[in-house]
Amino acid sequence: MIIKYIMIENSLKLFTVFFLTMILTTSFAFAQNMDEYNKLLAEAVEPFSKGEYEKAIKIFDDILEIYPTESRIYELKGLALSNLRLESTLAMQPQQNTTVRDPSNLNRLSMLEFYKALEINPNSVLALNGMALGFGNFGEYLEAEHYLKKSLEIEPNNEITQNYIISLEK
Repeated sequence: MIIKYIMIENSLKLFTVFFLTMILTTSFAFAQNMDEYNKLLAEAVEPFSKGEYEKAIKIFDDILEIYPTESRIYELKGLALSNLRLESTLAMQPQQNTTVRDPSNLNRLSMLEFYKALEINPNSVLALNGMALGFGNFGEYLEAEHYLKKSLEIEPNNEITQNYIISLEK
């Protein structure tokens, strides 16, 4: 009886040591991955914030090859594509080295990125608003309204969503 107790006690100690070792090893690897992820994200956000959307999109693509389940990257890529679409419309601000872009295709591409983000995180207000804006750009106002209402269910006081709803109603 005492031998069984000692064996169980030793097994529990061994399991505890093994479990703690696994947690520490995994935590260290996770921390390294997060450091690399944050470094890549900062590398993409810099050109994004300067309006260099094509450069940022290339970096977002590189990040997605490594981290394909990061909904935030799909959101940012969708936003960059949407901003490129805006550059190709009459609302375009003067830019250096702009190329002729197809606004309809850029709108479609941005919607695909927002859709991917929603597949990972269905409660992403940014992606829901992006989908609504995309559908609105295609003249699909009922579909746009559907996404905006879902966005307001998640964040009822979101001013951006509320402004989109007002614009849609007009």
